[in-house]
Amino acid sequence: MSADYNFLYLTGIEISARHEGQKIEILGYNFDPSNENLQKKLVFLQDARKERIHKIIIKLNEIGVKITWEDVVEQIGTAASPGRPHFARAMMKKKYVTSVAEAFDLFIGEGKPAYVKRVTITPKEAIKLINEAGGIAVIPHPLYVEYLDLKKLKDILDMLLNWGLQGVEVYYNYRKSLSNLSNKQEQEANEFLLQFCRNNNLLVTGGTDFHGDTGKIGEVSVPNEIINKIITYFS
Repeated sequence: MSADYNFLYLTGIEISARHEGQKIEILGYNFDPSNENLQKKLVFLQDARKERIHKIIIKLNEIGVKITWEDVVEQIGTAASPGRPHFARAMMKKKYVTSVAEAFDLFIGEGKPAYVKRVTITPKEAIKLINEAGGIAVIPHPLYVEYLDLKKLKDILDMLLNWGLQGVEVYYNYRKSLSNLSNKQEQEANEFLLQFCRNNNLLVTGGTDFHGDTGKIGEVSVPNEIINKIITYFS
């Protein structure tokens, strides 16, 4: 049985960035992947990630967790960006921990014995790189940045807007990680984000933040009206 489907394909990227110590990731859509400045920066960041892997291995070995480069590579597979989750799975395989969460809590989370700070760029630089490559810059899961104080969140969004932000990921499944976020808080925040996008003529997006085994395609419901606007925006 076969069927024909029509898909709209976009180039996409998620860049990990930090502003004054706070993690603010930036998504890029529909950019030119051959852009020279973007490629140079991505190569720099990828090389820094590999160097970080080696530093984490040294720290783990020093505290008796015998993980090798080969152990990590086995978990990386075809992934372009090796990271701490691959360490966690390698430790699970060798029976040092029983879960990814335990690996972070005991060894590789921030402040733990084998933690190594990641080399990042600023959100301003990430937005500039994406825009100069002909793409649009979107902030993903903004409630990870701030959800208790919407005034503070607005200040952050205004800052990003001044730097060239063009969209906000409003629809997202926060339940898998923000357990303290109430339904009322999420609803109020979403209404605030939608109004912010309307006031500033920003693209509204949504997504599952799918990372292989940490989500399910379709678990985030994006209204058809928003989907149609996204299609129109990129058509």
